[in-house]
Amino acid sequence: MKRPFALLAALAVWAGCRSAQDAAETDAPTPAACATLAPVERMALVSAELKAIGTAVKAYRARHDGRWPTSLSALIVERLLPAGALISAADPSGGREGGVPDRYDTWQQSAETDEANSSFLYELSGAAATWDWKSYLAGKPTLSALDTDKNGEVSWQEAKLWQLAHGDATQTNAPAAYATHRFPIVRCYWHAYPGAKDDLTQRSVISLAADLDTVFLSQPWWEKDLMPVTLR
Repeated sequence: MKRPFALLAALAVWAGCRSAQDAAETDAPTPAACATLAPVERMALVSAELKAIGTAVKAYRARHDGRWPTSLSALIVERLLPAGALISAADPSGGREGGVPDRYDTWQQSAETDEANSSFLYELSGAAATWDWKSYLAGKPTLSALDTDKNGEVSWQEAKLWQLAHGDATQTNAPAAYATHRFPIVRCYWHAYPGAKDDLTQRSVISLAADLDTVFLSQPWWEKDLMPVTLR
């Protein structure tokens, strides 16, 4: 779909607030300032943060023979992102609560994926997958089929890459591979915080897709959102 003019204008606002994520991060808008922005401006700000992460992941994969990082923090360790780049300006906790706000206590917290000083949920984390992947993933793969690194457990990354390639139980007609521009790998739950807590049908989560270019807005349970909104 065409990008709304307001979103493009908001990107210009973001650029004026934050220039190219320099190492000191001195120009990043504060959470208090972010909270005063119009929703479209907050979406633009978070979208730009996710695009920067996508660029860094591309560089990481180029260095590592196409492998995905098992944490977003690895991007900072390898100097592909500056310190502080994983703390969203939309996150009033300053990265202390991880990818899903603590106040969203009725949502799946995915706490095992939380990283220090990060506001984002990384779906390709190397953390052990504690959710019910056995019944959810298409084809009902065994542990040995998913455990590509042979460490005796299934990680988020191993389970999610299977989901990307094969589909899942929400695809009631015939499970199939997801298009990379439709499959989220980095998600931000903060741009609509805290008002989205009690409405799981609201499009309140902004995600970077597996193509590392597309940013889209969807419901928290993205698999059931048949019409996500492409932002960038």
